[in-house]
Order: sequence, then C-alpha cells, then structure tokens
Amino acid sequence: MKSTAEISEQEKTATLNHFTLSDVPKLVNVIKKVSKENYQKIVVEIYKGSRLVFLSAGDQTTAENNLWAKKKYNVVAQYEHSSLYEKTVYNADNKVFFESSGCSPTDYAIVGGGFPLNVSTVGFSGVLVISGLTDEEDHELAYAALTELKKLQ
Repeated sequence: MKSTAEISEQEKTATLNHFTLSDVPKLVNVIKKVSKENYQKIVVEIYKGSRLVFLSAGDQTTAENNLWAKKKYNVVAQYEHSSLYEKTVYNADNKVFFESSGCSPTDYAIVGGGFPLNVSTVGFSGVLVISGLTDEEDHELAYAALTELKKLQ
C-alpha cells in the first residue's frame, strides 16, 4: 500500500485548473478511455460540491457497488482527502477509524476509490468515486483520470 506522503502527492498532482459542470462530460470521457474494458465493471459517481452530477453503473456492477461508492464519498467529503489516504492514516484498521472518528460503518468505508476534486484556485470542490475493482485499482483509476483531465486543461 502507498504511504500517506505518496497519496498526498497524488492528490496534489491531480489538482485541476478548474472544475465546472462543463468539465463533467470531459472527465467521463477520460474515465472511459483510461478504464478501457473495465468501464463496465465500475460505478462512477462525480460530485460538484455535495451535488451528484454524474452516475454511471456498468453492466457488470451490482447495487453493492453503489453502497461502497456512497461510503467512499462520505469519507472524502468529511476529510477532503482520498479514501485510500484515510485507509493509510489508520493503517487499514477499521476498528480504530470508527472508534476515533465517531463515523458509522453503515455510512463510511476507508477503502480506496474516493478521490477529492481539488481546484488550484479554490481547493476542495467535489469528489470522484470509482467502485468495482480492487480498492487500490479504483484509487489509481481515479488518479489517472484526473491527471489526464488536467493535461487537457
């Protein structure tokens, strides 16, 4: 697993120049391109602020993927870091996370796949969630898509 320093550097590298509703279709296209054949295996959620502005559930996903996506979103929205970052902070110890944070396992999961949408001029601006692969693959897909979108800006 990556260190918190490595994940923090990824979050910094993936900071966008801007993120508006007109960027959502561009991000979706990048996710499709980067994920290739895995696109049908994932749920994708994109939030602008706390507003869900895009949802896609691939043919090979189930309702469970949507539940994990919501839990990942809640972690990122609460801590403004990726869900994999929080997993690393707590050394993947769910018990310690839930006891120290007061968060509920019904609503939160410290597993990779939730990634903050940061904008250089304003900071935390939303969340990208990928759910359906391993949690580290979900995280890496989100990171790859955001860095690719940044190149297009």
